[in-house]
Amino acid sequence: MKRKIAAFLLAICLAGSLAACGKGPAKAEPDENGNYVVNGGFEAADFTGWTVTNIDDVTEELDVYTRETDCLEGAQSLHFYSGSHEVNFTAEQTISGLEKGTYKLTGSAQGESAGDEGPAVEFYAVIGGEKVTANAALQGYVNWSTAELGGLSVENGEITIGISVHTAPGGWGTIDGVSLVKE
Repeated sequence: MKRKIAAFLLAICLAGSLAACGKGPAKAEPDENGNYVVNGGFEAADFTGWTVTNIDDVTEELDVYTRETDCLEGAQSLHFYSGSHEVNFTAEQTISGLEKGTYKLTGSAQGESAGDEGPAVEFYAVIGGEKVTANAALQGYVNWSTAELGGLSVENGEITIGISVHTAPGGWGTIDGVSLVKE
């Protein structure tokens, strides 16, 4: 009797396992605007969806900023500032479960580079280990610079998107409106 019960339970477990085969990761769902980025407008009270790295802990202020005048849209943005140290950080997220196809990454930045001749504000995508970038500029208060990366071919359902900012002491600004949409 014990063997029959064990065989029955084993058969049920095997059937359940086989039913789950081939389903793969959950399908990514875009928002109402077709955007697959989680919290691309930084409207959550924290960095929900993002992994933010303050490189060498030099960026003195790196937070979600609630000030509509410093946003491209909504009421919040990713804010950065350093008075006596350089600004140097990244913010990224990996999006899985995407349909095979071509996508476009867009993001905007505004602020000042404090006289830095070579500030770097990069929006990037990593697909299959290959990184592609597009630059935005820090060209003044609420003078938004938008970067676009089109033609991002996703074959395996996954893409990592991110932002990298590096500028001299005194540099400040905000990032907003990050989106990844299917082309």
